[in-house]
Amino acid sequence: MGRTGNRGQSAHCDARPPAETVAPASWHVDGPTPLAPDANTFDHLLLALDAACVGVWDWDVAGETLRWDRRTAELHGIDLDAFDGTMEAFLALVHPGDAPNIQARIAMALASGGSILEEYRVMRPDGSHAWLQGRGRTITNATGQIVRLAGVCADTTELRHEREQAGRAMQHVSDGVAVYDNEGRFVFVNAVAGRLLGHDPSELLGKPMWDVYPEIIGSAFEKLYLQAQRTQVPVEFEGYYGPLAGYFEIRLFPAPDGMTVYFRNVDDRQRAEAQRAELIRSLSSALDRARKLFDVTAALGQALTVPDVTNAVARSARDDLGADVAAIILVGEEGRLCMVGPTTQSKQVNRVLERISGRAATATSDVLRTAHARFDASRAEYLADYPHVGALLEMAGLGRVAHLPMIISGRPIGVILLGWASEQIFDTDERAFLTTLAGHCAHAIERARLYDRQLSVTEALQQAILPRHLPTVAGVDLTARYLPAGRDVDVGGDWYDALALPDDSLMLIVGDVGGHGLRAATVMAELKHAARAYAMLGQSPAAITGQLSASLTASGSEVYATAVVVCLNVTNQMLTWSCAGHPPPLVLDGASPAFLEEVHGPILGAVDNLVYRQDTMALPPGARLLLYSDGLVERRDTSISDRLDFLSAVAAGANTMGLDAACDRLLDEVAGPSGREDDLCLLAADLLDIR
Repeated sequence: MGRTGNRGQSAHCDARPPAETVAPASWHVDGPTPLAPDANTFDHLLLALDAACVGVWDWDVAGETLRWDRRTAELHGIDLDAFDGTMEAFLALVHPGDAPNIQARIAMALASGGSILEEYRVMRPDGSHAWLQGRGRTITNATGQIVRLAGVCADTTELRHEREQAGRAMQHVSDGVAVYDNEGRFVFVNAVAGRLLGHDPSELLGKPMWDVYPEIIGSAFEKLYLQAQRTQVPVEFEGYYGPLAGYFEIRLFPAPDGMTVYFRNVDDRQRAEAQRAELIRSLSSALDRARKLFDVTAALGQALTVPDVTNAVARSARDDLGADVAAIILVGEEGRLCMVGPTTQSKQVNRVLERISGRAATATSDVLRTAHARFDASRAEYLADYPHVGALLEMAGLGRVAHLPMIISGRPIGVILLGWASEQIFDTDERAFLTTLAGHCAHAIERARLYDRQLSVTEALQQAILPRHLPTVAGVDLTARYLPAGRDVDVGGDWYDALALPDDSLMLIVGDVGGHGLRAATVMAELKHAARAYAMLGQSPAAITGQLSASLTASGSEVYATAVVVCLNVTNQMLTWSCAGHPPPLVLDGASPAFLEEVHGPILGAVDNLVYRQDTMALPPGARLLLYSDGLVERRDTSISDRLDFLSAVAAGANTMGLDAACDRLLDEVAGPSGREDDLCLLAADLLDIR
C-alpha cells in the first residue's frame, strides 16, 4: 500500500536496502575476480560470512555460470559438488510460486544496472522447506558492460516462523493487518486485509506493495508511510484510497525492521456523513432559494412598468444568481421579438444578444415554440444545436446559458436569458427555482403591460387637454412647464391654460383636480374646457371660479378641485385674480417677491351656489408673475410655509434670468429631480417694458 523510503531514493532499483547498508549501485572490476583483488582479504571475508551462516554466490552473465560457496549450497539443501553451476539448477530448487519473481528481478537488474533483494522459498531434496533471502549487485567491466551478478544469501526461516506466529494472533483482529519489511514487501497479511485488498494473503507475501498497487506511488498514503518510516512515530489518518475505491481509516506503526499497518473500510460512515452533509446542504440551499425568491418577488411586486420588472430581474440575476448576463426578450406585435433593458451587461453585449435572439433558429425561438426551458451547462452543448451563433456567443462571453419561458395562460410572452462566463450547475432544484422565478416574472410583465396601457390612455388624455402652444400677446412673455409624478403614481389632474381675449387682455388659469387616474383627468378636461368657454364669454375671474364650482357640485362626482383664475390687462397692466383654495400666485417686481395671499373662496365644488370674490392690483413694468400647482411646493416632511419661503427665495435669485431659464431653475431646485408624489404645473408671465 505504499513505497518505502528506500524505493523513493532510487528510480531504477525496486528493492533497495536501507541507506546505511547500501553499496554503490554497481561494482567495477578490470580482472576476473569479482569481489576483491586480494586473496587473503577474500578468505577472511568468506570466513566471516560463513560464521554468520551467510552464503556467497557469483554469476558470470556472459558464460552463464553460477558459482556458489559451500554455505550457499547447504542453505539450498544440496552438496556443493552436486550443483552444476547453472541458473536452471538453482531455479529447480526454488518454489514454483517464487521462481518467476526471481527471474524478473534478475532481468530488471541486468537491464538497469541495479541491485537484487528477494526472499524466496526453496524445496530441498530431503523434503524440507526453507525461506532464504538473496541480495546482490551488478558488476561492470571497463566499458561499463554488466559482466557479473554477485551477492549473498541467508536463511530467514526462523524470522518467517516468528512472523507467522504473530500473524496467527492477528488473524482474529477485526481490522485488516499487513506487515511490511523495510523494503515495503508484504511479510504478513491477515484474512481481513486480504479480503479488503482483494487478494489471497498468500499471493501477496514477498511482493513489494508498489508492485501490487502502483497507483500509490506519489499518493498521500505513500507520503505518510515514508513519514512514519523516517520519524518512527505512529501515524493515523483517514481518506479515500483510489486503488481499492473506498474510504479507509489507517494506522501506521513503524518499527526498525518494517511497518505494521492496521486499516478498516469506513465507506458506511463516510456515506452516512455525506448523506447528512447533503441533507444540510439541501436544506440550506432550499432556504437560500426561498430567500432569493422572496426578495425577487417583493421587488417584482413593486415594479409597475416593464423597465421596472427588467431592473428587478437584472438585480436578482446579478446579486442572487451570480449571472454575468441577464436579458428579457418579449414577443411584440406580429410575433416580433424585442429585448428590453437595462441588463447587467454592456451595450456591446446587448447588441450581440439582440442579434442572437433575433435569428430564427436559436434557443430563444425554440423555447418560445415549445414553452419548455432550456439549460446549457457548456458552450459546446449550446453550439451542438446552434453552431451558427458560435462567434456571437463567444463575443458575449457566455459559457453557460439558461433560457426560461415566461408563460401566461399557456401562452409564452417572452424569454428570460441568463448567462454565466464560469461554471454553472443546473441541478433539479436549480432548474425548478429558475422556472418558478420565470413564472413570477411573467405575471409581473403582464401586470406592467396592463398598467402601461392604462397609463398611456390617461397620459394621452392629459396631454390632449394641456395646450400645445401658448398664445402670443404683445407686451407679455409666456412660458409653462408640466411634470408628471413618479412612475409609481397615476396621472394627476393638474392643468393650465392661457387664452388671449378679444379685448386684448390675457386670461391665465392653473387648476388641480384631487386624486389621480382616469377619473381625475376626465374632470380636469371638463373644468378646463368650461373655464375657456366662460372666459370667451367675457366673464370675470370671480364669475369663472363660481361657475366652475357650481358645475363641479352639480356633477355629483364627489371630486374636488382648486384653481386660480387671472385676467391681465396688458394695456394698463392691471391684474385681477380669483383664488379658489389654490396656492397663492407669486409676483416679482424687482424689489421683493410677494405672494397674492388673498383667498376668495374655498375649493371648487365644496359649497353650493357660492359667490366667489376677486381682487385687482396694478403691476409695475417688468413684473414677473408665477402661477403653479401644489405639486411644486408641497412635501410630506416640510411645512407649506417653509416651502413657500423657499420658492420665493429661489424665484428672487432667478429673477434676473430669462423666463425659460428661471422656470428650469425652479423645477431643478424647488421641485427636485425625483421623489415627487404629485404632478405639477408652472405658468409664468413677464410684463415687458414697451414704453
